[in-house]
Amino acid sequence: MKRFYSFFIIAATVMAFYGCNKELPVATLNTTDVTEITSTSALGRGRINDDGGSKVLNVGFCWSTNSNPTINDFRSIENAINSEFTTVIKGLKPGTTYYARAYATNADGTAYGNVISFTTLQAPPVLSEIAFSSVSEESAKVSASIISDGGNGIISRGFCWSKSPNPTINDSKIELSGGVGLFSAEVNDLEAGTTYYFRAFATSTAETAYSQQQAITTASDKPAIVDNDHLLLGNPSYAATNILFANNYFMIKHQYCLSYNNSKRTANWVAWHLNTSWLGGVSRQNDFREDNTLPSSWYRVSASDFFYSQYGFDRGHICPSGDRTATVTDNSATFLMTNMVPQAPNNNQIVWENFESYCRDLAKKGSELYIIAGPYGEGGTSAKGTFTVLKSGVVVPALVWKIAVVLPNGNNDLERITTSTRAIAVVIPNNQSSSDYIWTHYRVSIDSIENLTGYDFLSNVPKEIQDAIEARVDNL
Repeated sequence: MKRFYSFFIIAATVMAFYGCNKELPVATLNTTDVTEITSTSALGRGRINDDGGSKVLNVGFCWSTNSNPTINDFRSIENAINSEFTTVIKGLKPGTTYYARAYATNADGTAYGNVISFTTLQAPPVLSEIAFSSVSEESAKVSASIISDGGNGIISRGFCWSKSPNPTINDSKIELSGGVGLFSAEVNDLEAGTTYYFRAFATSTAETAYSQQQAITTASDKPAIVDNDHLLLGNPSYAATNILFANNYFMIKHQYCLSYNNSKRTANWVAWHLNTSWLGGVSRQNDFREDNTLPSSWYRVSASDFFYSQYGFDRGHICPSGDRTATVTDNSATFLMTNMVPQAPNNNQIVWENFESYCRDLAKKGSELYIIAGPYGEGGTSAKGTFTVLKSGVVVPALVWKIAVVLPNGNNDLERITTSTRAIAVVIPNNQSSSDYIWTHYRVSIDSIENLTGYDFLSNVPKEIQDAIEARVDNL
């Protein structure tokens, strides 16, 4: 009996060992390596050496922050097609040490390879979209912001660009010192009339990250020179018909052209040619309305959006209704809201209107004029008080300015401009007391308006002639 009892104990022990030991290998495999490690993922490679006599159903990797990961932790599942396999280990946390190993499962159970530890990279920087403040023939002013450094120090940041999409730091670039927040640069030596692709970049101790791509087209270095063209004398802000130029968006009407500012919801400037061909007997149309040629995604100011009766401002024309009286269509075009600014009534109806009438009188007496005008600053005063922004989002300017270059009627206008050509420039406060003085009181040099606005007027005029005209204050 004792001998039988001993045999029973041995048999039970053997059965318990083979029946309950979960680590008994059912297949043999290796965890080859873990590579391509980023802040949130890695690539694992494994190899099955022996299937243990039963077909392997699936393979993959399991991982954990603990040193002995199993399929009860995070895992990937791949089809067991070949003896060698790869899998993406994803959903990881930046800057964290993980333990991973390959596994293989067949009908007999799951076997594991050796454990490999690795540490994910720190999170990459996060950048805002790029903004362009100006684009000319050969340069662009560009800015962006680093929203997050990913928990690492920023080594460098800047902008890269190319004529091909998705530029990198291996293309043309401007590299600035590190830091977070807003940064900007002026990019020079671009080719005129050319499309470039830009990205901002930031390099940290983890990696180099890029912003979303933005495309721009530089201005042409050969503008069309056509007599009586509204922009014969030059595009002062290098406005372009590109939705990315939301605050310097170029618009052409038959009656005038303009640079529109989508943030201020007014024009930056409006330019037009004036001679007797534009003048006739058509009455004022008064058909104030939104400009449906603006990009469809932008807010379009409507006739009531100035709330002029509430705030006490006129819907002030930039290109005057009185300068376009030859046809109903011409006059109606001046009532588009892209041609309006909130203007103090005494400014609009008295001092500003008197200068408009003076210019028309010059045209009627045998002159032709190239005129450009616009608002500046924020905060104008009506009889109801001082306001900066109307509730429609339209910005009330602090000043209004205008430049008129005067020539005798003729042809080849650009060639006829000399150092003695008359140019009248005014800057008038947008308030009720501006009418205390006549318009001649507000005459200034064109240079002073350039300093005020940052625009480049008369850029198509030869430099020495331009300098002479712009420095002079009209006194006729």
